[in-house]
Amino acid sequence: MMENMTDWCTKARNIYSNEFKLHVVGLASQPGANVAQIARETGVAHNLVFKWLRLWQKEGRISRRLPATIVPTSSPVLLPVEVISAPTNQMSKAPQPVTLLR
Repeated sequence: MMENMTDWCTKARNIYSNEFKLHVVGLASQPGANVAQIARETGVAHNLVFKWLRLWQKEGRISRRLPATIVPTSSPVLLPVEVISAPTNQMSKAPQPVTLLR
């Protein structure tokens, strides 16, 4: 009985190279890509493709063992702004009231 419960963990895990992962992520990142089809064609479980894709999009890496290339910013970023004054001849004229005749 106990033998059946531990059978699932006796299988060896596949180890994929970073180049292979980047190749699969590149395929899955294409517009209109079908992740299930890419997973079948490459022999990788679809959930792994989604995991690699999510890691790549959020952190810029395909493995948690690699350093992130995208550093999230935790503080607000200030953007430069240029203020342009409006022409004075158009802004100084107040609109004239319109009188309707009946």
